[in-house]
Amino acid sequence: MIHIARVVCCTLLLTAFSARATAEDFTEAIHAYLQQRIEAEKKAVGIVVGLVDEQGSRVISYWRMGDGTDREVDGDTVFELGSATKTFTTLLLQDMVERGRMKLDDPVAKYLPKSLKMPTRNGKEITLRQLAAHTSGLPKIPDNLDSKRADNPYADYTVEKLYAFLSRYELPRNPGVSSEYSNLGTGLLGHVVALKAGTSYEALVVDRICRPLKMNSTRITLTAELKGRFVTAHNRFGEAVRSWDVPTLAGAGALRSTAHDMLKYVSANLGLTPSRLARSMKKTHDLGLGWYAVLDEPGTRIIGHGGGTGGCRSFAGFDKERRRGVVIVFNAEHVLDVEALGKFLLRSEWQADRRPMEIKIDAQVYDSYVGQYQASHAGGVPSRPRIGIRRQGDRLFAQATESDSESVDVFLPPIAGEFVPQSETRLFERLSGTPMTFTQDAQAKVAHLTVHRHGRTLVYEKISDQPLPAPEPLQPRVAINLPTPLLDACAGHYEFAPTGAFPAGMRVRIWREGDQLLAQAWIQDATQGAFEIYPESDMIFFDRISDTRSIFRKNDKGEVTAVILQAEGQPDCEGNKMQ
Repeated sequence: MIHIARVVCCTLLLTAFSARATAEDFTEAIHAYLQQRIEAEKKAVGIVVGLVDEQGSRVISYWRMGDGTDREVDGDTVFELGSATKTFTTLLLQDMVERGRMKLDDPVAKYLPKSLKMPTRNGKEITLRQLAAHTSGLPKIPDNLDSKRADNPYADYTVEKLYAFLSRYELPRNPGVSSEYSNLGTGLLGHVVALKAGTSYEALVVDRICRPLKMNSTRITLTAELKGRFVTAHNRFGEAVRSWDVPTLAGAGALRSTAHDMLKYVSANLGLTPSRLARSMKKTHDLGLGWYAVLDEPGTRIIGHGGGTGGCRSFAGFDKERRRGVVIVFNAEHVLDVEALGKFLLRSEWQADRRPMEIKIDAQVYDSYVGQYQASHAGGVPSRPRIGIRRQGDRLFAQATESDSESVDVFLPPIAGEFVPQSETRLFERLSGTPMTFTQDAQAKVAHLTVHRHGRTLVYEKISDQPLPAPEPLQPRVAINLPTPLLDACAGHYEFAPTGAFPAGMRVRIWREGDQLLAQAWIQDATQGAFEIYPESDMIFFDRISDTRSIFRKNDKGEVTAVILQAEGQPDCEGNKMQ
């Protein structure tokens, strides 16, 4: 654990700081952010952040592995990478191209059994490049992903099922026309590259990438020693869930790794570490194979990829112009936008001598900042997003009330940022170092917040003195015991009419095994595996995978006739019980 040291200065003006005063180190600011997210807001179980630049690499970690012990996560803790695996898959493809074994514009069918009929449209075949760039026309997942368990959805998907799907699938458009993110496509890419190499996907990753880069903790199949460092995955309520197995579509998301290993990978992609893979890595960046790129405010490109499974999240990204990279891994689902945090850290000020220094100010000054602010038209922000500021003891926190606003995302990290004073009117966001100024009106009341970022000025008008409430931690859900007859009353088949979310409708089967209710859903794109639903009352149940509430309805005879599904951010969906 990194000790947090705060330097308190007495002067008010930035130019008057003593030469002995030092700004807070960037790693200390990250640690404070992680601590706030986890302890105060209960936003994750354990999180590790890795940084790498020309000065070397460092790891900041906080909290626990969640395995029933007090063991803390660190740079050697093993996490599921999820879709960040895709960058390894496309690197393997480009490596095969460099070796003269494959060509990017080869049809995929060239590397599959002759008995398999790959889908085409208007005589156009799917190419390896299109699989790597998500332009193949294949769907996100195959519709025969009929897993036995919804909490391990890819575990039962076999090569035979993959080939059966491809043989009958009809492309909705010509390959290469448009982009559609496809786990199926990248999983198929990993499969054909391994077939051509005459080995398994995991063996190829280890041989071509892990061994040259000394990534000894990056694997799919874990040894006993690696299992001892493998985190327990959790849902957003902090409840333990299963880790995922991805045998056939391994190239889409099967790898497990550590922050230390992923920093080696990012360092090699940046060219900070010499590697025979350097040419292939650069090609994947330039051609958009596996990685995505976004244009940062100063005009530089951030290249990265995130990933997620049922209970882990990951991000690996880098800025080649600034020659810096970030890795983030944590073992909880849907609690933090990991890609947004990764990009935010890459945008932040890393150099200690350029980071602002904090002073102490009177508590009443803190109180004058509290309230809600809306972007003015003068700031050039068409959507006029809002931010809210609250006081928490002697600390000041701000968060966007419209989280989809890019203008807010550039100076506030995901969930909430901390404002720290340089003077009574000039503050800075603690993590990024972004400066901002509060100005007063004629009555000496705070009226505006002005943010200064890379030559851009964003002005927010204070519209309320009402403090923004602190985020409420998710309350753990408690299942109760119900008599068997009450469970049996909910069992049956339910039919849902077509909706925006389910254009072809949906069918759900609910049944009892022992003292536990299970459910399974059938929708147009896939068959979801079975999952447990737990009673909060005799008529309200919840699941630990999608966090959907099932509310059962009865008629005047006391018979269950329907179920209403409630999921956050989705309209209620009602299904009638079939006879």
